[in-house]
Amino acid sequence: MMAEEKFIGICASPLLMFSYSDPDSPSSQANIRELLNLTEDRPELNINKNQRCSYYSSLGCLMTISEDYKVNLLNPLDHHRAQIKLPDINMVKTSVEGINSGLMRRYDDMITKFVLSSNPFSSLECLVLVSYATATVTGWGFCRLGEDTWTYVAWTPILDLIYHNGQFYAMDFSGKILVCDVEDPKQPKTTILLSKKIPMVPMYGQTTSQSLYMVESAGALLVVLQSRPRIGSIETTRFKVFEVPFGREQGWEWSDLEVKNLENRSLFLGCESSSFSVDGSDYYSAGCKANCIYFNTKWWEWLSIPNSNFAPAVFIFNMEEEKVEQLSVPNILQAPLHTSWIQPQPPSS
Repeated sequence: MMAEEKFIGICASPLLMFSYSDPDSPSSQANIRELLNLTEDRPELNINKNQRCSYYSSLGCLMTISEDYKVNLLNPLDHHRAQIKLPDINMVKTSVEGINSGLMRRYDDMITKFVLSSNPFSSLECLVLVSYATATVTGWGFCRLGEDTWTYVAWTPILDLIYHNGQFYAMDFSGKILVCDVEDPKQPKTTILLSKKIPMVPMYGQTTSQSLYMVESAGALLVVLQSRPRIGSIETTRFKVFEVPFGREQGWEWSDLEVKNLENRSLFLGCESSSFSVDGSDYYSAGCKANCIYFNTKWWEWLSIPNSNFAPAVFIFNMEEEKVEQLSVPNILQAPLHTSWIQPQPPSS
């Protein structure tokens, strides 16, 4: 009974997944994943695969891609490690008209975003959507459980993807929001939902690095703009949050839709994985700081972090104070190779 209660508690709390090297086993480098219970601030579970894999998360599930491009879905908290096989990732479309070469990237450098429509271990209707990049082109692809190939959607470069209220949405590099209709798998199509671009005005001059994320929070679809100078302290990172104006075609500006207070909610931003939000007043998310944004550093940002050992780190941005603090982690995880958030799945009643 105690084991079951502990398992449920872990499921319902945000988890931070680290990959790191095992100094006692060089052959398994980057194969070990540790799951940190954010509420209790301690490691809980360990994932160690014999084959090197890259990992991506959405709705509390993991997608793994092995060196030979094999793709599987798994529940990281399932001790039996049940898996769902998906089509090989090298079966996505890797060329477009006018471009002959579709050379594959490394297995761990191909997926730029991973999104699920529902939990694949509880819904056979689950759709899997990924954005990807080869040596020459970028694209989106999706598949349904049980299918043996990926369906190509479009080659438009994408910053972020999300599933919200029964639809897939995408954001391109110009800040426009697109809706992806996959109702007919033979003719998937994308249309522009909002052509008015997010105001990505540099906050720190021309050397600013900016990223956009889409997050569902309390039923609303939010767009998060992250800005920081390429040269300088990570503490200079700033965020702006906007609510997507569904049903409002005219008479609005993004500046009118800025969200300055998340109230009890916290946002968790994913790079290749899905972003999500939690309610800090909920019992299962009691360890999360309300009105804050949790984010991970990218590879080029490691250089600006004191004593980082060229390793990724995790930070929290306080919306009210507009300050950044680094999240402390147990000593065993002080030199991770990669970090990503795993969305909590509260137990059903």
